[in-house]
Amino acid sequence: MNLTAFLLYIIITSITPGPSNLLVMNTARRYGFKGSAPFNMGIVSGFIMLGIGTSLLTASLYQWIPMAEPYLKAAGAAYLLYLAWQMAFSKGAEGTDTNSRSSFFAGLLFQILNVKSILYFLTAMSTFILPYHDSNEAKLFFMCVTILIGCAALLLWALCGATFKKVFAKYDRIINMIMCLLLIYSAITIF
Repeated sequence: MNLTAFLLYIIITSITPGPSNLLVMNTARRYGFKGSAPFNMGIVSGFIMLGIGTSLLTASLYQWIPMAEPYLKAAGAAYLLYLAWQMAFSKGAEGTDTNSRSSFFAGLLFQILNVKSILYFLTAMSTFILPYHDSNEAKLFFMCVTILIGCAALLLWALCGATFKKVFAKYDRIINMIMCLLLIYSAITIF
C-alpha cells in the first residue's frame, strides 16, 4: 500500500467542505462550541459507527455495493437538498431551539445517511486497505486512522464555526445562503 497516497486521500477528503463539515460549522456558529456539542457528538458518533460498519461490510458485501450505490446516492442527495431548503428558509440565529436543531440524535441520523462519509470509508477500504492487507490487525489499524483523521476534521470545522461566531452572526442571512448553495453543490457532486 502506498501510505502517502492513503494519508493524502483521507486528509484531503476529511478536510474539504462536505455536508457534515458544513453542518457542524453552522451549528457551532449558531450555538457556540458548547451549545453545539450534542449535535457535533452525534455527528462524530455517527461517523465512527459508519466507519466501523462500512469497513466491516465492505469486505464481505463488496460485490453488492455497486447495485446499492445509486439508491444511496439518491437518498443522500435528497436529504442534502432538504437540509439546504431548511437552511435557506431558517429564521436565523435568534429564536432557534437548540434542543430540536442541535440534538445528538439529529447529528447521528444525519451522519448515518451521509453518502460522502459512506463513500469516504468505502473508498479507503476498497482502494487502500483491503487489496494490501490480509491481517485483521492491519485492517483495524487503518480503519482507526481513517476514523480519527475524519473526526479531527469534523471538530476543526466546529471550532472554526464557534471561533468566528460573531462575524458569522453579523452576516447570518448571507452565510445561510452560502451554506445552502454549498449543500446544493454537495448534492449535485454526489452524481
